[in-house]
Amino acid sequence: MRGTHGWSEVDAARKREILDAIVSGQATRGPVHAEIDITDRCNVACYFCNQQDVRTKDQISLAHLKRLVDELAENGLRSIRMSGGGDPLFHREILEFLDHLHARGVVIDNLTTNGALLNAAIAQRLVAHGAREVIFSLNAVDAADYHRMMQAQPATFQKVVDNVRGLVAARGSGDSPCVVVQFLIDRENYRELPRMYELGRGLGADRISVAAVLDIPLDRIRQDVLLRAGDAEALRPYLTAILERDRLDRRLQIEFPHLEWRAVYDAIQRELGYTEEPPLFPTAPAFREANGHCFFGWYTATIRGNGDLYPCCLLMQPDYPPLGNALNGRFVDHWNGPAFTRMREEQREVLLAGDGAKFDPERHTIIRRQCVEHGACWLKNLYFRGDQEFYADLAKALDSVRAAPRPRVTLGGILRSFRGV
Repeated sequence: MRGTHGWSEVDAARKREILDAIVSGQATRGPVHAEIDITDRCNVACYFCNQQDVRTKDQISLAHLKRLVDELAENGLRSIRMSGGGDPLFHREILEFLDHLHARGVVIDNLTTNGALLNAAIAQRLVAHGAREVIFSLNAVDAADYHRMMQAQPATFQKVVDNVRGLVAARGSGDSPCVVVQFLIDRENYRELPRMYELGRGLGADRISVAAVLDIPLDRIRQDVLLRAGDAEALRPYLTAILERDRLDRRLQIEFPHLEWRAVYDAIQRELGYTEEPPLFPTAPAFREANGHCFFGWYTATIRGNGDLYPCCLLMQPDYPPLGNALNGRFVDHWNGPAFTRMREEQREVLLAGDGAKFDPERHTIIRRQCVEHGACWLKNLYFRGDQEFYADLAKALDSVRAAPRPRVTLGGILRSFRGV
């Protein structure tokens, strides 16, 4: 089963709670999903990693992690993602943390790792505990390019390749976790796309993810190494090669940042008669862009390895002030505190504005431009859009508030009026 950013673990009652809270402007009792980046420490130094600029040498102690998970679980946490500023497997007590999550009924929806430390014991835990998805950030096709991209010893490349095979073997005939091998392309390695695909396929990956290296703050990346929108035609022969190879297996997962790239990709698919059936990230008929803005203020939070709190992983930037620190006091006090409350006010305003929503840097002090502009956030582009019932109910709720705002409204009353109950 693929990771869904936790959405597959959310039952109808929790969705109703989220919708009621959006309509009323109140908080939910707590996040149903969270990203817990248990350590800021990492064993590689990827040149494209935006987290290097906020990275510390901190990690959350096992005792505090247990207390945090216990509190979150009591308030409805169902799943977590493990990724973040460092590599989660670099935590000294990773096995004990995995066991505690399982004991509290919290599902690992996604583990993203460079994979160098994913040994047999960790692989066995991930399989036994029913982790949904493991993404290996392999990024390169051979040891030399791995060294260039990851700033790690070339020998590490083979270790990661062996660890991918080890997890696939530990899973055996089961379907959990879904194993994803991720490659990143820039101007120096995009011609290796066919070799990347063959490597991922040979490792037994369920999904072979291809994405582009994107610019990061502080001008740390050489601009001449980045691929641009105008490079779409240069990519064409290599995309054609991997799409031809993938026609039967359907393992490719491609989300490109530029419309020009997407147009070339779609054209190649049509020429080859290649279709994704069903789409990897579907969009429900009830989904409307006007109602598609972010609702993460009622759904999730991100906790860094030093305890700092953020709305999501994409806003962990050097110039973004954290919304609190989970190591100070109870999480619920932060969740109901002024920073998270302000974020929900801003997100609710954007949701109600619908098609007319515009980013205002003076008014929007917590959310950022990518939280408002359609298509600018890959989390919202990929996940959530396939939930027909949720988006149908959200549309009814928002349309009602837009037409006749009231001080306090519940979704249940709105839906009953629509249904004639």
